Amino acid sequence: MASESSEAEHKKLTTFEEWQEAAKGPKRWMIYGTEDKPESLIEAIFLGLQQYFIMFGATVAVPLIVAGAIASTYQIPEDTMRLVTTDLITIQFLGAGIATLLQTWHKTGSGLPIVQGSSFSFLGALGAIIGSTSIIAASEGYASLDDFIAATPDPWVRASIILQYTTGAIIAGSFFEILLGYSGLMGKIKKVLTPVSIGPTIIIIGLSLYGAPASVGTADGWWEAGLVVGLIILFNQFIGRKYVKVQMFSIIISLFLAWLIVAILTAAGVVTGNTAVNWGPLQNVVENNYYFRPPIPFPWGFPKFVPAFALGILAAYLASMVESVGDYHSVARMSEAPPPTESMISKGLGAEGLGCLIGGIFGAAGGYTSYSENIGSIGLTRVASRYVFQIGAVLIMFLGGMITIWGAFMSSMPNPIIGGLYLVVFGLIAAVGVSVVSMADMKSSRNLFIIGLAMFWGLAVPQMAPAMTPWVNSLGWWTWLGQILQVIAETGMAVAAIVAIVLDNIIPGTPEERGMTHPDWK
Repeated sequence: MASESSEAEHKKLTTFEEWQEAAKGPKRWMIYGTEDKPESLIEAIFLGLQQYFIMFGATVAVPLIVAGAIASTYQIPEDTMRLVTTDLITIQFLGAGIATLLQTWHKTGSGLPIVQGSSFSFLGALGAIIGSTSIIAASEGYASLDDFIAATPDPWVRASIILQYTTGAIIAGSFFEILLGYSGLMGKIKKVLTPVSIGPTIIIIGLSLYGAPASVGTADGWWEAGLVVGLIILFNQFIGRKYVKVQMFSIIISLFLAWLIVAILTAAGVVTGNTAVNWGPLQNVVENNYYFRPPIPFPWGFPKFVPAFALGILAAYLASMVESVGDYHSVARMSEAPPPTESMISKGLGAEGLGCLIGGIFGAAGGYTSYSENIGSIGLTRVASRYVFQIGAVLIMFLGGMITIWGAFMSSMPNPIIGGLYLVVFGLIAAVGVSVVSMADMKSSRNLFIIGLAMFWGLAVPQMAPAMTPWVNSLGWWTWLGQILQVIAETGMAVAAIVAIVLDNIIPGTPEERGMTHPDWK
């Protein structure tokens, strides 16, 4: 009878308003829950600014990678590409701010405190589009890449043409995510999710990011990264235990202190090279008198649509959606809120698609998805206020998306400092996954089998996925389908989610065994 009663209570949380009311319950350790507001606007602004700092590094990385691929493939000189890159970074932040507002408003999105930012899931598809020189040349009416380059001597025009194809693919694919999201089709997956399937997915989301610190050059400036880690531990776990405000702002305090120390050492000539503070982007903005960039629809020209490119990018959207479902549960768990409802999941994915559409219209270098690093920050700062994240979205949109001199100033932060932040926040995500798994019966051989298999596959299959390339290329007309399967296989969290969901729903198990009756799951 108790189980039936609990299940009935669980079913009551079908609307956002019901979820919102349940989320207002007492908190064991959060300072500001999802429905709370900070004591003052100034406090909220600085907490929102902290979210901007956290997502800065990864959001800048995607346009830099895309710009680099365009420059090397289509012979774009450095001075031109520097200006193109500045615009791409600014546009990426503008779209991220808009997408975050859409996501945090329950009418259009999930209503969860989630920052939207550049998704690395899109890089493979975008790289393939940029590398499809024969298709692009033929679409422009030329026999070869050399003919195309010769016919378009202006490098800005040449880069703009390539970006018309990438934005066209992003826009076309966004309708796929919008349809699956707002139609409620993806939200139906909520009915087959339990701690046994969501737990390992969240763990792999955290563990799969183990390479992120190295990817931003942390090893080159290991002492800078170590300084950030040490400062965060000091302010978050020691001083912050006595002074709550210090804990809330521990990330921004640590980043600024580390940045200041490295800036002083750079000026003194002690720190040089890639690990030094780089004022180049700031000088470039000042020299070109380029302080402000208003939002401009289709800045590269009207998007160009190629069916093969649109189909190829669907894999990135699918991988992003699977990861986001895990992120929604992760942020709810981190915020001490109930699991998201079916409607919240549907709207959340729809909002991500809408964010990608708007980003594509404004010329973004990649699509948007839920940011794991910002989810991890909730565990550090104990701040999950939706209001704070919405203020952060406005700051992201204006500071990062329009005021180019601010973005250039932020670019001076050495990458190892960002890597140090990653070393702290990504581990928290995996730890949240462990707490979700603990809701299930971990003495059950059934659960141990499913969770162990899902986690190992989530780590192992992506390592084998590149070997699929010859098979994919042999599929002829069906190559696009093979590419979708390969991108999913390369995405650890997608593999873990699929394996865990399928096995958890076909292998017999009681609701109690699967964790469905646990109070925190309900």
